[in-house]
Amino acid sequence: MKIAFLISSFVSLFLLSGCIQTRYITERFIKTNVENHKEGNFSSIKTYSIFQGATITGGTYLELTGYKNGSTKGLVIGADKYYAARQKFKGDQTVIGNITFIELNLAQCNTILEKYKLLQQKIKSEKPKINEEIYSDYTVSKDLFISYKISSINKSVTYIDFWIDGEKYHIATKTIMKKLTKFINY
Repeated sequence: MKIAFLISSFVSLFLLSGCIQTRYITERFIKTNVENHKEGNFSSIKTYSIFQGATITGGTYLELTGYKNGSTKGLVIGADKYYAARQKFKGDQTVIGNITFIELNLAQCNTILEKYKLLQQKIKSEKPKINEEIYSDYTVSKDLFISYKISSINKSVTYIDFWIDGEKYHIATKTIMKKLTKFINY
């Protein structure tokens, strides 16, 4: 019975994360925390969608949205993580969502583009032993570091991990770096 519940919970969690629509969580953050609204005044801000969607790791959703606010250019990362809650009654399939926001300046965005290639080179030079995993990280801000992991079985750097507030978001390196470059040149 417990195994059936666990399977049901994970299937529900997987389906929930797979069926999640784009939610524009970063738009809410930008409009309420970045743009300056003063009573009786007009305001304006420009946004640039970089990435929106589920990540490779189950139950996670990530948005990266750039903005221009006057002469300031920055990036907001919105990260969702979903958890199956502890069952409180028979058949309880409660799922808890947690959203984290990180704001990066243009220099930090450029740093990601510069350092991910160095991380790739560094991790590719490692020689993991059997049953060993090697991580190579670069800290972008207090709430974000980027990371690659290899093992004796998997030496691929096709996917990069964005560790946001202690949670891992696994996304295609080529896709995210190409889109981040377009934003910086925007």
